[in-house]
This record gives sequence, structure tokens and C-alpha cells, in this order.
Amino acid sequence: MSTPRIVTLDTIDHGRVTFDEPAWCIGHGWQVGQGIGRNDVTHNSVRVKASADTFSYGVQSLMRTWMSWAPFVELVPRVVIELDLTGEYEAEEVTHLAGVLRTAAVRLEKVAAEAIRLRGDVL
Repeated sequence: MSTPRIVTLDTIDHGRVTFDEPAWCIGHGWQVGQGIGRNDVTHNSVRVKASADTFSYGVQSLMRTWMSWAPFVELVPRVVIELDLTGEYEAEEVTHLAGVLRTAAVRLEKVAAEAIRLRGDVL
């Protein structure tokens, strides 16, 4: 278990809130000055992505996933998943896309496994 960092954010409902930031969190700079409430405080991990280069549409983003945890609302980290793929493709491209989706599935499983592992640090 990593030693957490101590962070303080100004909130609109609880004033200055101090909390532990887990080592996997990318920081809270995106929340500073945003008029957040204490329940909006969210730890996010780095984003894991999957994309494919296609003939029909060029580089297409297929997926983004990351761990997210709002410690004042949720008991454990959760996994955020954004899927993007719409279009009409040549059959050969679909074969390529299927391979990329298999890679994306492996990445999703790794992020989920990390979120499960981190429950031990939280609970």
C-alpha cells in the first residue's frame, strides 16, 4: 500500500476539505476553482485508450477507461468506460477492428483488476 498524499480543496458546501489522495490519482488540478461540492471530489487514474487506424475513417478512438473514486460518495473505486465506434466499414477493416476490440477488452480487464485490488487499500 502506498502512502497517500494529503490534498485540500475548496468546496462550496463544506469550505476547505482535506483528504488523502491515493498514489494512483492523477491529481485534482482540474477541480480547483470549479465550484465543486464535497461530494464532487473525485480521484481519477490515467486513461487507458484503444484506437484503430481504418481506411474508411482514419484513426478512430474505440475506447477510453480509467478508475474513478469519489471518496465522500462511493465506498470503493469504480471503472469508467467510454466506447466510441460508429460507421460503415469494409469487411477487412472489421477484422482489424475486432482485433483492436480484443485488445481493448484486455485493457478493460486490467483496469478492473486494479480497481478490485485497490479495494484492499480502501476498505
